[in-house]
Order: sequence, then structure tokens, then C-alpha cells
Amino acid sequence: MIQRIQTIYLLLVAIACTSFIFIPFGELKNATSALSVLMVKNYPTDMIGTIVIALIAVVSIFLYGNRKQQMKIVLLNCVLSVVFIGWIAYGIVQHVGWSNYGFKIGVLLPVFILLFNLLAYGSIKSDEKLVRSMDRLR
Repeated sequence: MIQRIQTIYLLLVAIACTSFIFIPFGELKNATSALSVLMVKNYPTDMIGTIVIALIAVVSIFLYGNRKQQMKIVLLNCVLSVVFIGWIAYGIVQHVGWSNYGFKIGVLLPVFILLFNLLAYGSIKSDEKLVRSMDRLR
């Protein structure tokens, strides 16, 4: 049943991850007031993390036959998303500093990735609850 709402959410996770690679998430303000744009594609570890989250989301779309396993995979993806947000924030604080960092629109994409993962998890959980209630009626 690929036409379920969680499929849309998981596709949005993959799209947001792909977008996060190419959209700048910040700018570095140097002492000479020259700006340098921060993008994930310039940082290999961040790019690998983004790709892993996107691949897990795409793989979990095709686990629709086993909702319990799909819930576990999406929950793992939620945890990875939180770790990834922490990793990005840690990198900004340690290497750039808040005073030298300027926010760009791309900084919101990891939050959307986490949000869509949580929405997908909730939808899968409600589907599982519905199936269990129908089994009780039989």
C-alpha cells in the first residue's frame, strides 16, 4: 500500500535531505567582513549523514508490508535525525562560533526532516492500531 500518507512524509524526508545537500545553511562572517557560504556538500561527513537519512527513508517506504519493522526503521531515522541536528549545531559552535555564523534558509531543513520522520512514525503507528482494532472485531 504505497498510497498511504506516511509514504508522502517519507518522500518529503528524502526530498528535504537532497535539498539540504545543495541549499546553503549558513554563512561565515570573517573579520574582513567577507562572507563565505556554508553548504553540506562541502563537508563529507555531513553529506554522508544526510544521504544515509535519505536512503533509510526511501528503504522504509518499501517496508509497508511489515508495519512493525517499518515503525522501527522510521524511529531509527528519527534518532539519526536528532543526532544529525546535534552534529550540525556542534560543528557550528565548535568551528565557527555563534558570533561568526549567519543563518540561511537551509538551516531549517534538518528540522523539517525530523518533523516529517515523526509524522511518518505517527501515521504508521495509527495504521498499526487500526489493523489491531479490526483484528479484534473478527
